[in-house]
Amino acid sequence: METRPHMSEAPKPNDQSLAALHGRIDLLTAQVGYLVERQRKTEELFEEMTPILKAVMGSATERLDGFEKKGYFAFGQELVKVSERVLEGFTPEDVRQLGGAIVSILETVRELTQPEVLKVAAEASSVLQNADQAEPIGIVGMVRATGDHDVQKGMSVMVEVMRNVGRAATVVREKRAASPTGQKKARLEAILGPSRGKKALGVERTAPPSVARAVQATKTASTQPKKTDAASAGPGCAVPTAGPAAVATTIDGVDFGADGHLADASTWTVALGDKLASMQGIALTDTHRKLIEVARADFLATKVSPNIRRLTQVGNVSTKDIYALFPKAPARTLAKIAGLPKPAGCL
Repeated sequence: METRPHMSEAPKPNDQSLAALHGRIDLLTAQVGYLVERQRKTEELFEEMTPILKAVMGSATERLDGFEKKGYFAFGQELVKVSERVLEGFTPEDVRQLGGAIVSILETVRELTQPEVLKVAAEASSVLQNADQAEPIGIVGMVRATGDHDVQKGMSVMVEVMRNVGRAATVVREKRAASPTGQKKARLEAILGPSRGKKALGVERTAPPSVARAVQATKTASTQPKKTDAASAGPGCAVPTAGPAAVATTIDGVDFGADGHLADASTWTVALGDKLASMQGIALTDTHRKLIEVARADFLATKVSPNIRRLTQVGNVSTKDIYALFPKAPARTLAKIAGLPKPAGCL
């Protein structure tokens, strides 16, 4: 009887298939070896670079810390803020115009830094430093000095400089007048008339003729019996009274007289003073409050609101300081804030 092979038995591999399998195993072994070697070299590189990286990071940190201490970062932040203000306040056209003007600015700077110009500036500085050694001269000396050629030349240069400054001022004035703001100001002046020039703080105002006459009348009447009735006061003069004034209006439960002052000084409070100061556009400081307290104490003692001269006496402050604290009508503004009547005198 013939014997057949069992179906579950696998065929034996031949020599060719074994050779191919060994080839693949060798290739995989070579690739694994390459990966292992590459990993080893990478680890060695990291080990070698770690100290270098640490040194670089330490140096960079020290440099950044030095920049911070020197203020580079704060300076950069301020530059960013300046850039933001430029973007908010100027248009690209303004920047273009500035770029066109930079050349003229640099040319002017170059002219001003020429050796001959710097020499003149150095000589002028030397003269100013030794000004205490200069001998004073009178009118005659000045006239004689004009005969000197150098003095004449200097005067000619100064006149030419003044002429150019005046020309530039005219151009600026015309440009401002042509702007919308300048046109609005011109229309207001046409309606209200030109505004008066402002006096410097601390400079005494010149009394108008009516005030001068009233002062003279007061001096003349000082030797005569005084009249206490309201008829004796000049026109526009405040007559001090001990009692409350007539109520003309009531705002937020507070009574005011016809002149805008608090009708009854006894109703004044610190909180009310803050509101009255805000109405006058003044932010009160400790110096303001101290002068207000002095004014109220003097009023309680004399029943008369102190004027500027009286404030300088009882408050131990100068007229200039009072004008700095209350720029517009100082005595009356202070009286309004302090809840006092209008100061006595023609106002």
